[in-house]
Amino acid sequence: MILHDFALSSASYRVRIALNLKGLDYETRSYRLRAGDQRGTDYIAINPAGLVPTVEIDGRIITQSLAIIDYLDATRVEPRLIPVDPAERSRVLAIALTIACDVHPLNNLRVLQYLETVMGQDGTARDAWYRTWISSGFAAIEAALHNHISRQELVHCLIGSPDGFQGGRAARIGGREKGANDGTV
Repeated sequence: MILHDFALSSASYRVRIALNLKGLDYETRSYRLRAGDQRGTDYIAINPAGLVPTVEIDGRIITQSLAIIDYLDATRVEPRLIPVDPAERSRVLAIALTIACDVHPLNNLRVLQYLETVMGQDGTARDAWYRTWISSGFAAIEAALHNHISRQELVHCLIGSPDGFQGGRAARIGGREKGANDGTV
């Protein structure tokens, strides 16, 4: 399995957390986003959107962090990362989708660069934009957690199934696997 990522990408981080919670071995290929490595012809051939993360697994290429996590949960069942019960699943996915759909797209590198280069916004305006959408998104998540989610669902949402969380994996959660290719592609 190959994970194409960038170490500081929150979407890549989500996938590394899932891979490590499930105890899966993977090779990492890193791309420097500010340098534009993800727009190179070799990577565009893998992921035409030129975004990270992408996973090559089971003869397939899967993009988008939540799609990757869903595939991992469907094909490597234990430990569960997403609840099976439809009501619990919908609540956990709603929180995850708040990040993936409402917060992250407004604050990713290409949007922030667009604000500066095309829209002519300075760093102060860019940072105000960033804070606005982060604050609004996390306020919604905090309200959902406070009003509508059990402690069990919170654990699912943040770290995966508590039954599958084992102390030996704690040091690897979200980090890179030992022996990872930490260089750039």
